[in-house]
Amino acid sequence: MRGQVLKADGSDGPGLILGDDGVRYTYEQAQVRGGSSLAPGQKVDFMGLGDEARDIYSLGPAPQATAPEPAPSAVSAPAAAVQAPLSQPQAQAASPVYGSKPPAVPGDGVWTYFIRSITKNYFRFTGRARRQEYWGYTLFNVLTYIVAFMLDVVLSVILYGGDDFAPWLTLLWFLYQIIPSIAVTVRRLHDQDLSGWLYLITFVPYIGWLVIFVFMLIDSRPESNVHGPSPKYDPAATAFA
Repeated sequence: MRGQVLKADGSDGPGLILGDDGVRYTYEQAQVRGGSSLAPGQKVDFMGLGDEARDIYSLGPAPQATAPEPAPSAVSAPAAAVQAPLSQPQAQAASPVYGSKPPAVPGDGVWTYFIRSITKNYFRFTGRARRQEYWGYTLFNVLTYIVAFMLDVVLSVILYGGDDFAPWLTLLWFLYQIIPSIAVTVRRLHDQDLSGWLYLITFVPYIGWLVIFVFMLIDSRPESNVHGPSPKYDPAATAFA
Protein backbone atom coordinates (compact mmCIF):
# COMPACT_ATOMS: atom_id res chain seq x y z
CA MET A 1 0.00 0.00 0.00
CA ARG A 2 1.14 3.55 -0.60
CA GLY A 3 0.80 6.58 1.59
CA GLN A 4 2.29 9.85 2.76
CA VAL A 5 4.25 10.59 5.92
CA LEU A 6 2.36 12.96 8.22
CA LYS A 7 4.84 12.90 11.10
CA ALA A 8 8.34 11.51 11.39
CA ASP A 9 9.30 9.02 14.11
CA GLY A 10 11.11 10.81 16.93
CA SER A 11 11.45 11.44 20.62
CA ASP A 12 7.97 12.90 20.75
CA GLY A 13 6.35 9.65 19.69
CA PRO A 14 6.04 7.22 16.79
CA GLY A 15 5.70 8.41 13.24
CA LEU A 16 2.40 8.67 11.40
CA ILE A 17 1.54 7.66 7.84
CA LEU A 18 -1.70 8.42 6.00
CA GLY A 19 -2.45 5.49 3.71
CA ASP A 20 -4.23 5.74 0.36
CA ASP A 21 -7.13 3.92 2.04
CA GLY A 22 -7.66 6.95 4.30
CA VAL A 23 -6.42 5.16 7.45
CA ARG A 24 -3.61 6.53 9.61
CA TYR A 25 -0.85 4.11 10.53
CA THR A 26 1.85 4.51 13.17
CA TYR A 27 5.40 3.43 12.41
CA GLU A 28 8.81 3.19 13.97
CA GLN A 29 12.13 3.99 12.31
CA ALA A 30 13.16 0.36 12.62
CA GLN A 31 10.51 -0.55 10.02
CA VAL A 32 12.01 1.78 7.38
CA ARG A 33 14.03 -0.23 4.85
CA GLY A 34 17.28 1.09 3.46
CA GLY A 35 18.20 3.02 6.59
CA SER A 36 16.73 6.31 5.33
CA SER A 37 14.94 8.73 7.62
CA LEU A 38 11.45 9.74 6.59
CA ALA A 39 10.21 13.32 6.57
CA PRO A 40 6.70 14.80 6.52
CA GLY A 41 5.24 14.89 3.02
CA GLN A 42 7.37 11.99 1.76
CA LYS A 43 5.68 9.29 -0.33
CA VAL A 44 6.17 5.73 0.94
CA ASP A 45 5.17 2.15 0.20
CA PHE A 46 4.39 -0.04 3.21
CA MET A 47 2.49 -3.03 4.53
CA GLY A 48 -0.37 -2.27 6.90
CA LEU A 49 -0.74 -4.57 9.90
CA GLY A 50 -3.61 -3.40 12.05
CA ASP A 51 -2.88 0.24 12.80
CA GLU A 52 0.87 -0.19 12.29
CA ALA A 53 2.96 0.21 9.15
CA ARG A 54 5.61 -2.43 8.42
CA ASP A 55 8.27 -2.89 5.73
CA ILE A 56 8.29 0.78 4.77
CA TYR A 57 10.08 1.85 1.57
CA SER A 58 10.68 5.47 0.57
CA LEU A 59 9.38 6.43 -2.90
CA GLY A 60 11.41 9.62 -3.19
CA PRO A 61 12.63 12.64 -1.28
CA ALA A 62 10.29 14.84 0.66
CA PRO A 63 9.00 17.90 -1.21
CA GLN A 64 10.96 21.07 -0.51
CA ALA A 65 8.99 23.82 1.12
CA THR A 66 9.17 27.09 -0.79
CA ALA A 67 10.12 30.14 1.22
CA PRO A 68 7.49 32.90 1.23
CA GLU A 69 8.31 35.94 -0.84
CA PRO A 70 9.33 38.92 1.27
CA ALA A 71 6.78 41.66 1.56
CA PRO A 72 7.67 44.87 -0.27
CA SER A 73 9.36 47.39 1.90
CA ALA A 74 7.25 50.32 2.99
CA VAL A 75 10.14 52.59 2.14
CA SER A 76 11.06 51.17 -1.27
CA ALA A 77 7.49 51.02 -2.60
CA PRO A 78 6.91 54.80 -2.69
CA ALA A 79 10.37 55.29 -4.17
CA ALA A 80 9.52 52.94 -7.04
CA ALA A 81 6.21 54.69 -7.58
CA VAL A 82 7.79 58.10 -7.99
CA GLN A 83 10.68 56.93 -10.19
CA ALA A 84 10.96 59.23 -13.16
CA PRO A 85 10.31 57.58 -16.55
CA LEU A 86 13.27 57.12 -18.84
CA SER A 87 13.68 59.52 -21.71
CA GLN A 88 13.34 58.11 -25.23
CA PRO A 89 17.12 57.89 -25.88
CA GLN A 90 17.58 56.20 -22.50
CA ALA A 91 14.75 53.74 -23.19
CA GLN A 92 16.25 52.87 -26.56
CA ALA A 93 19.65 52.32 -24.94
CA ALA A 94 18.13 50.12 -22.23
CA SER A 95 16.13 47.95 -24.63
CA PRO A 96 17.90 45.06 -26.44
CA VAL A 97 17.81 46.22 -30.05
CA TYR A 98 20.73 44.18 -31.36
CA GLY A 99 19.57 42.14 -34.35
CA SER A 100 16.00 43.41 -34.14
CA LYS A 101 14.13 44.45 -37.28
CA PRO A 102 10.96 46.49 -37.81
CA PRO A 103 7.76 44.75 -38.90
CA ALA A 104 7.84 43.57 -42.50
CA VAL A 105 5.68 45.32 -45.09
CA PRO A 106 3.31 42.84 -46.80
CA GLY A 107 4.48 41.89 -50.29
CA ASP A 108 2.49 42.26 -53.50
CA GLY A 109 2.47 38.52 -54.24
CA VAL A 110 4.79 36.33 -56.31
CA TRP A 111 2.62 36.49 -59.45
CA THR A 112 2.46 40.30 -59.32
CA TYR A 113 6.22 40.51 -58.93
CA PHE A 114 6.71 38.19 -61.91
CA ILE A 115 4.42 40.17 -64.23
CA ARG A 116 5.98 43.44 -63.08
CA SER A 117 9.49 42.09 -63.73
CA ILE A 118 8.76 41.14 -67.35
CA THR A 119 6.82 44.34 -68.12
CA LYS A 120 7.26 47.51 -66.05
CA ASN A 121 10.64 46.55 -64.57
CA TYR A 122 11.99 44.82 -67.68
CA PHE A 123 14.98 47.18 -68.07
CA ARG A 124 15.12 48.38 -64.46
CA PHE A 125 18.60 47.85 -63.01
CA THR A 126 18.19 50.42 -60.22
CA GLY A 127 16.49 50.14 -56.84
CA ARG A 128 16.12 47.14 -54.59
CA ALA A 129 14.19 43.84 -54.72
CA ARG A 130 13.13 41.80 -51.70
CA ARG A 131 13.42 38.02 -51.57
CA GLN A 132 9.75 37.50 -52.42
CA GLU A 133 10.17 39.47 -55.64
CA TYR A 134 13.23 37.54 -56.78
CA TRP A 135 11.92 34.08 -55.94
CA GLY A 136 8.45 34.90 -57.29
CA TYR A 137 10.05 35.80 -60.62
CA THR A 138 12.25 32.67 -60.51
CA LEU A 139 9.31 30.39 -59.77
CA PHE A 140 7.15 31.53 -62.69
CA ASN A 141 10.18 31.78 -64.97
CA VAL A 142 10.82 28.06 -64.45
CA LEU A 143 7.12 27.24 -64.89
CA THR A 144 7.07 29.19 -68.15
CA TYR A 145 10.04 27.19 -69.40
CA ILE A 146 8.16 23.97 -68.63
CA VAL A 147 5.01 25.13 -70.43
CA ALA A 148 7.01 26.35 -73.44
CA PHE A 149 8.88 23.05 -73.68
CA MET A 150 5.65 21.03 -73.54
CA LEU A 151 4.10 23.19 -76.25
CA ASP A 152 7.23 22.70 -78.37
CA VAL A 153 6.82 18.94 -78.03
CA VAL A 154 3.17 19.11 -79.13
CA LEU A 155 3.96 21.39 -82.07
CA SER A 156 6.87 19.18 -83.13
CA VAL A 157 4.60 16.14 -83.20
CA ILE A 158 1.99 18.03 -85.23
CA LEU A 159 4.47 19.54 -87.70
CA TYR A 160 7.09 16.82 -87.97
CA GLY A 161 5.24 13.72 -86.82
CA GLY A 162 7.62 13.26 -83.90
CA ASP A 163 10.65 12.75 -86.16
CA ASP A 164 12.17 16.10 -85.23
CA PHE A 165 12.03 18.54 -82.32
CA ALA A 166 11.95 22.32 -82.77
CA PRO A 167 12.21 24.22 -79.44
CA TRP A 168 11.05 27.53 -80.89
CA LEU A 169 8.89 28.66 -77.96
CA THR A 170 11.53 27.63 -75.42
CA LEU A 171 14.18 29.56 -77.34
CA LEU A 172 11.96 32.65 -77.62
CA TRP A 173 11.27 32.66 -73.90
CA PHE A 174 14.97 32.18 -73.16
CA LEU A 175 15.84 35.25 -75.21
CA TYR A 176 12.99 37.30 -73.75
CA GLN A 177 13.80 36.59 -70.08
CA ILE A 178 17.55 37.26 -70.19
CA ILE A 179 17.29 40.98 -69.40
CA PRO A 180 14.61 40.83 -66.65
CA SER A 181 16.46 37.91 -65.01
CA ILE A 182 19.65 39.96 -64.82
CA ALA A 183 17.73 43.06 -63.69
CA VAL A 184 15.94 41.38 -60.78
CA THR A 185 19.19 39.74 -59.67
CA VAL A 186 20.98 43.10 -59.71
CA ARG A 187 18.17 44.68 -57.66
CA ARG A 188 18.40 41.78 -55.19
CA LEU A 189 22.14 42.45 -54.81
CA HIS A 190 21.35 46.12 -54.22
CA ASP A 191 19.04 44.99 -51.42
CA GLN A 192 22.14 43.54 -49.70
CA ASP A 193 23.93 46.88 -50.19
CA LEU A 194 26.14 45.21 -52.80
CA SER A 195 27.15 46.36 -56.25
CA GLY A 196 25.13 45.02 -59.17
CA TRP A 197 28.39 44.29 -60.96
CA LEU A 198 28.75 41.35 -58.60
CA TYR A 199 26.39 39.56 -61.00
CA LEU A 200 29.44 38.94 -63.21
CA ILE A 201 30.61 36.37 -60.69
CA THR A 202 28.07 33.97 -62.21
CA PHE A 203 30.51 33.52 -65.10
CA VAL A 204 33.09 32.00 -62.74
CA PRO A 205 32.96 28.25 -63.43
CA TYR A 206 31.46 25.91 -60.84
CA ILE A 207 31.18 28.30 -57.87
CA GLY A 208 29.95 31.58 -59.37
CA TRP A 209 26.29 30.60 -59.48
CA LEU A 210 26.51 29.17 -55.95
CA VAL A 211 27.77 32.48 -54.53
CA ILE A 212 24.90 34.38 -56.18
CA PHE A 213 22.43 31.74 -54.97
CA VAL A 214 23.53 32.33 -51.36
CA PHE A 215 23.10 36.10 -51.73
CA MET A 216 19.58 35.56 -53.08
CA LEU A 217 18.66 33.73 -49.84
CA ILE A 218 19.73 36.51 -47.48
CA ASP A 219 16.98 38.66 -45.99
CA SER A 220 16.57 42.33 -46.84
CA ARG A 221 18.55 44.88 -44.87
CA PRO A 222 16.10 47.11 -42.94
CA GLU A 223 18.12 50.30 -43.34
CA SER A 224 18.13 52.48 -46.44
CA ASN A 225 21.17 52.57 -48.70
CA VAL A 226 22.28 54.36 -51.87
CA HIS A 227 19.82 52.24 -53.87
CA GLY A 228 16.76 53.37 -51.89
CA PRO A 229 14.69 52.32 -48.85
CA SER A 230 14.23 48.70 -47.86
CA PRO A 231 11.41 47.15 -49.95
CA LYS A 232 10.54 44.82 -47.08
CA TYR A 233 10.86 46.94 -43.94
CA ASP A 234 10.22 50.52 -45.14
CA PRO A 235 6.66 51.45 -46.24
CA ALA A 236 8.14 54.34 -48.25
CA ALA A 237 9.64 51.77 -50.65
CA THR A 238 6.20 51.25 -52.26
CA ALA A 239 6.77 54.44 -54.16
CA PHE A 240 9.78 52.84 -55.86
CA ALA A 241 8.01 49.61 -56.89
